[in-house]
Amino acid sequence: MLTLACSAIMTGAEASPLIAASAQAASTVTCYPAWVASTAYTGGATVSYNGVNYKANWWTQGNNPSTNNGGSGTGQPWTIVETCGVVTPPPPPPPPPPPPPGGGTTPAGFVFSPYKDGNINLNWNTYAMSTAVTGSTQTVLSAMPAKLTTLTWAFATGACGSENWGGVSASAFAAANVQAFVNAGKKYIVSTGGAAGSFTCGNDADFKKFIQTYYSANLVGIDFDIEAGQSTADINNLVLRVKNAQATYPNLRFSFTLATLGGHVTPSLGYYGVQVMQAIQAYGLTNYTINLMAMDYGSSAGGNCMLNSSGGCDMGASAAQSAIELHNQYGVPYKQIEVTPMIGGNDTTDETFSIADVTTLVNFAQQNGLGGIHYWSFDRDRDCAPGSASPTCNTYGQAGTLGFTNAFISKLGL
Repeated sequence: MLTLACSAIMTGAEASPLIAASAQAASTVTCYPAWVASTAYTGGATVSYNGVNYKANWWTQGNNPSTNNGGSGTGQPWTIVETCGVVTPPPPPPPPPPPPPGGGTTPAGFVFSPYKDGNINLNWNTYAMSTAVTGSTQTVLSAMPAKLTTLTWAFATGACGSENWGGVSASAFAAANVQAFVNAGKKYIVSTGGAAGSFTCGNDADFKKFIQTYYSANLVGIDFDIEAGQSTADINNLVLRVKNAQATYPNLRFSFTLATLGGHVTPSLGYYGVQVMQAIQAYGLTNYTINLMAMDYGSSAGGNCMLNSSGGCDMGASAAQSAIELHNQYGVPYKQIEVTPMIGGNDTTDETFSIADVTTLVNFAQQNGLGGIHYWSFDRDRDCAPGSASPTCNTYGQAGTLGFTNAFISKLGL
């Protein structure tokens, strides 16, 4: 779903790489000219942002280098060069308190809902969402474990009221799936946008039409995954639509899914995330959740993520740190924060969210009362060998079929 960034965590007497670095004398590295969102950059251009120098991999405009970096082969427009300015590594933030023995308690109202790419294995005759996660193609409802009660459908794109699902009309997609989920006793979240498409909504009437297309007692909420070039006006409109719709739909959750860094950095959110938070403040929206895409940090340099003992990104600790930074920097209550890791291998091949990271994230969520956990994606919850990220397996190879799903269910006590 995204791309991003690392610090370091200490365990017991184990020395942190960040602490070791802070003992060194400060050095000065010249910063390149500051990145400007409206400027078009060609391949080889150099910029700086928040004390980090970057080099453009190709033509790019409006792509914040702190949240769109990864080097050659990652599909990202920027590569981190080095930190710049007077480089004196800051002391690490204190780690979150350890969870109570045996784990905590999942808070009331908590939502666990993996994302399901609606177009992967879609039955193009009936438009019923399907999956091959268990080894053979079947409806996604048949593959969902009994204790997995909610699924996030991804992604509706286009203008609200005339949106589509990868070319399938909204009415056809809804007709094939809404009542089927109701009949099966399963709940669902409708997610819009995503990395490959955007979702816009210019007026309240069309937003109501959009919601009504998928509405049932089993609809948990609407999710706006904002990472595909929405303008400031588009983002403002979405926030305003949510504020105006809440009187009509008081029981629906409205979430904004945003790219984040996983280290101790300011701002922790990407370019679009900052705009979303500004719009939320400007319109006085209070009933919302922020869903952090804790994945694809691009590099362990520049404070992109929390570091493990090998100097790479600790994906569980980084996911937790992203929530801490959102809470501290923007004042978002923990109960309004959700986290979405990418299970197994991420787009950056040396970043892997493991079964052990499930425990780290769940313990943090329970202790701090987070609003939910999701993951990308249900179709990936089957083993395959490490390598380039795949949309249909985890490139982790150690979880087993639906291993991540069942690990989350077990740790959450569902």
